[in-house]
Amino acid sequence: MADDVKWEQLDSFRMSDEDAYDLIAKAPGCAACWTRHDGHPLGVWVTHVVLDGAIYVTSTENRPKTRAWLADGRTSLVFGLPGVGSVTVVGRVELENNPPLQTRFLEAMADNMKLSGKLRAGWLKAMDTHGRLVGRVNVERLITFDERKLRY
Repeated sequence: MADDVKWEQLDSFRMSDEDAYDLIAKAPGCAACWTRHDGHPLGVWVTHVVLDGAIYVTSTENRPKTRAWLADGRTSLVFGLPGVGSVTVVGRVELENNPPLQTRFLEAMADNMKLSGKLRAGWLKAMDTHGRLVGRVNVERLITFDERKLRY
């Protein structure tokens, strides 16, 4: 099927990039997708963080998604907020072993979860595991749907 074929006219329901990135920043997580070595697509729920305007995810070396992303970084991330809409990010993940970035990522994640005190310290210690990688998602395309524009 040609990429230029439109089955439905949904342009009036698109979000601005500003609204899309606002939704991404407010979303509690996203479905992250990759393709297995046999071509089968998979996805799991992950927690993301926005740092310096960029989307980051994390994984550990022993996970199938990590192996898949290291071989082929193509991904899609699906974010949603009820009553607001959804954003699908099409892009590529660049995973790296970068301890300072990992610390920033985990601290931001703890901030988003509003963790403090001993609970925060324990959570950070548990998440700061050997083999943890952090990946910047290089956005190639946004596919958006603004639920607020629906008229019933």
